Amino acid sequence: MLIDCGEGTTAQLQRVNIPPESITDLFITHLHSDHILGYGQFLLGGWALGRRKLRVVGPKGIKHYHNTMVDLFKEDINYRISLGRSPRGILENVELIEIEDESEIMRRHKEWPVTVTAKKVVHNVPTYAFRFEDRQYTVVHSGDTAPTNGVVDLAQEADLLIQDACLAVNAVYKNTPNSELQRIWEALQKEHCSPAQAADIAQRANVKTLVLTHFLPKIDEERARQEASARFGGEIIIGQDLQTISINQD
Repeated sequence: MLIDCGEGTTAQLQRVNIPPESITDLFITHLHSDHILGYGQFLLGGWALGRRKLRVVGPKGIKHYHNTMVDLFKEDINYRISLGRSPRGILENVELIEIEDESEIMRRHKEWPVTVTAKKVVHNVPTYAFRFEDRQYTVVHSGDTAPTNGVVDLAQEADLLIQDACLAVNAVYKNTPNSELQRIWEALQKEHCSPAQAADIAQRANVKTLVLTHFLPKIDEERARQEASARFGGEIIIGQDLQTISINQD
């Protein structure tokens, strides 16, 4: 399973030895470019490598985006099919699910033993947080969001909360004489969380481990950790590219 598909996702998967074709379930939190620009390569590349089924879950508009990619590369797709590649996984056997409510999305005890729940959060386009729950563990991904009780409710007692902390202090936006960047920074306060706000959500939800993510360039990692630890007593991880996180069974 994969959450969001920004530029370079397929290459990053290969760097950590995860075959892109092995991912058959993709969850899109929202339709901003930094979360979906890698979908074309993921779709065609994974299919070319042997993926024969795909389920994509996301907000309204994901069907249009998928169909646009297929139409844009139809000559390429048809050529590969003419060489003998199966249409399954790109023209067939692709399920596109647009979230219309915040109830449980699906439960697949045999093919996919996990329960998935979506919750709309606070961003400037329709955006969803996701809760993934099986018999052992619960993992929640906040999506991009300002502080909201919705994530607190969704993340109750989770083993792992992956939380937007975009507003971590950084060298590019926070202390800059550039008036345009300063206005952008001020506007972001309405759409994202700081490390302290992320930690407050984690504390209120009583999660075990908090992963801070979605950083702007050149953040002050130590300051981010200190701000979060002042609000949250559990384990805090500063998310890094290509990082593997194991859930503690204790």
